Amino acid sequence: MNSIHLEYIQLILLLLILLSVNGKLLKKCRLLAKRTFVVLVRFLSKLVPKANNLVVFGGESGQGFRGNTKYLFIEMNKGDNIKCVWITKNNQVMKQIHSLGYEAHRHHSLKGFIYQLRARLIVHSHSINDDFEKALLGGAISYNTWHGVGLKKVWGANKSTFSYKIIHNANKLKRFFGMFVVRANLAKKNYVISTSDKVSSYYPETFLVPKENVIQMGQVRNDVFFKETEEDDEIPAWIRDEKVILYMPTHRKFGKLETDINLVFDFEQLDKLCDERGYKFLVKRHMYSSGDVPSLYENIIDISDSNYDPQLLLKYTDILLTDYSSCYTDYLLLNRPVLFYSYDLDLYLKKSNEMYFNYFDVTPGPKVTEFLALMKELQRAMDQPELYESDRNRVLNIFYSKDNQGEVLSKQVSFIKEEVLQVKER
Repeated sequence: MNSIHLEYIQLILLLLILLSVNGKLLKKCRLLAKRTFVVLVRFLSKLVPKANNLVVFGGESGQGFRGNTKYLFIEMNKGDNIKCVWITKNNQVMKQIHSLGYEAHRHHSLKGFIYQLRARLIVHSHSINDDFEKALLGGAISYNTWHGVGLKKVWGANKSTFSYKIIHNANKLKRFFGMFVVRANLAKKNYVISTSDKVSSYYPETFLVPKENVIQMGQVRNDVFFKETEEDDEIPAWIRDEKVILYMPTHRKFGKLETDINLVFDFEQLDKLCDERGYKFLVKRHMYSSGDVPSLYENIIDISDSNYDPQLLLKYTDILLTDYSSCYTDYLLLNRPVLFYSYDLDLYLKKSNEMYFNYFDVTPGPKVTEFLALMKELQRAMDQPELYESDRNRVLNIFYSKDNQGEVLSKQVSFIKEEVLQVKER
């Protein structure tokens, strides 16, 4: 064996030793290899010819069939000039869609790969990375409906994300190579759906799209507020018929800063108030929440494990209790009382999420930090639901322009067909 070959072997052995004793270095190498592979496959996916009438849909990070994309998928399946396919990461979702007579495939199945590679348009509610296999979509058009209109900074506007750190990196070399990874979360052309002028003003920075590709057309999922369909029956009669207070909080840094729910609620007092006033208190906790809601109270009901559509729950809610969740901006369309239980506001702002707005400027209702104050405000909302009505309307107009405060499905479908796909009706 010559000396050159020996040196190569020694170098490889040294590298293997370093990787084996340094877990952090090994992790970085794996991440670098993965990102390089994704960037390469994404480039190659652009070379695959696209089927002009093929649209793939996804949503809920690949785990659900609901929200904006669900309604667009069902409506666009009614025509015969566009092929619509749902891509999912969940077998139960696939079975559900098949039972409705539509086509769906797993994102890593052979057909799933083919449809993602061949799709001209992808319609999603989160990100390409969350809802699909992003490496396959470099040559497609992206139509991001998003899944809420809220306060929290995300993606390119959030200082803790990879995208933000790369975009603002002072090192030109790191920024140059890092942008290949950032762009892998985008398609060839990208649209994002907004709801108002104000929201549109920060979406280019957030979603890394040009201003002209931010389209103000509302949230299709809110159409359920303005009509009754068979879907309403998915909400049990006891919820539809009772007076309901719904508690729907957001997460705290994906569960890392959560406080046990029993430390911020006195459920015995709350149950007594609900019993006296004829209300049910429903708890729809975030998936990252901490602590178990006691099951011994008649009027306190944890529905977190139930698969109820959040928008339909909001529709049948009389008083909404939240914190920093975007659910309240949708709920403003119903013009009903909303209360904000912000018991950890300082910690949240410092450690969890920055906001686009001053929290106190765009939360039209009482903001309380202690349970006794919450009890008083709940009673006021029960007795005087008209309180804060003018402020609710003011904030509604910030988040939703007048023409997006009603049904918006038909105009979004028309936009997709006429402007994005440019297909003609048969």
